[in-house]
Amino acid sequence: MEEILRSNNVPEIELVPFTLKKNDEDLKIKYLKWLQDYSVTRLIGSEDFLNNNVNKDFIEKSFSRFTSKRCIGFFILHRYDNVFIGTAKLDKISDYTKSAEDGILIGEKEYWSKGISKKVYSIILSHAFNKMKLERIYGGCNENNISMIKTFRSMGYKLEGVMRKADNIDGILSDHLYFGILKEEFFGKNM
Repeated sequence: MEEILRSNNVPEIELVPFTLKKNDEDLKIKYLKWLQDYSVTRLIGSEDFLNNNVNKDFIEKSFSRFTSKRCIGFFILHRYDNVFIGTAKLDKISDYTKSAEDGILIGEKEYWSKGISKKVYSIILSHAFNKMKLERIYGGCNENNISMIKTFRSMGYKLEGVMRKADNIDGILSDHLYFGILKEEFFGKNM
């Protein structure tokens, strides 16, 4: 069983594994609400979200995926307010390459633009590099997701590539940016 992730440096945030919430129907409904809100998922650029193909079955599949051997999903708990506000993940975990793909979704809009993503990344990257002994974490976002780009850069991620016109956001093709961070870069920037 996965552990709840906390940091003394970030006392207001906890990352609670999906495995501990697999029977929490209220949280599943809340998660579904986030994914059905196009203003929350718009910059992900997924056809599933655009066509509203997100339903209870989609949530169950997410739980299966985020509790599999190669993926750890977390719900983001704002401890001071005692409310779940989003999700984070380490996906495509590879013991062979010592790497994983990250991801984050802040579903509660009143927590946008409050620096939550950086706090979550601080916790999850520390766990990935210290406990899981990974060497590289990578992720990406649409070129229009300015907040995520700022988060990546502030954490020490480096731009590793661009897939030109790879995302369809509101009918307009735009670039998808890929970022990565190495263990030594994270500790050099954040410790």
